[in-house]
Amino acid sequence: MNIHVSDEAVDWFVNEMDLNEGDVIRFFPKYGGTSDFQDGFSVGIEPGRADVAGVETEKNNILFQVDEKDEWFFKDQDLYVGVKNGELAFSNEPLES
Repeated sequence: MNIHVSDEAVDWFVNEMDLNEGDVIRFFPKYGGTSDFQDGFSVGIEPGRADVAGVETEKNNILFQVDEKDEWFFKDQDLYVGVKNGELAFSNEPLES
C-alpha cells in the first residue's frame, strides 16, 4: 500500500486545516458512509501522528500516515487523495483533476 497525495490536496490541507511545514495528517477508517475500500466505512482524516505508522508519505514537508492498526481498511490497495469540485476526495485509483 502507498499513499498518493495530489498537489491540489496538499493545498487543501494547508488552507482548510491551517497546516504548517512538519505537520502530520492521519487517515483512518470512519464508520458510516461509503468508500472504494470497504462498504459502510469512509476515510477519516485528523491532524496528528499514527501510534505506529504502517504507511506514510511526505509531500511539501507535510507527513501523511495510516496507522498500522488501520491498514486492514485499505485491503492492500493504494490510497489516492485529491480534490474534486472543491472537496477532498479519496479513491483506490488515480483521481482526475
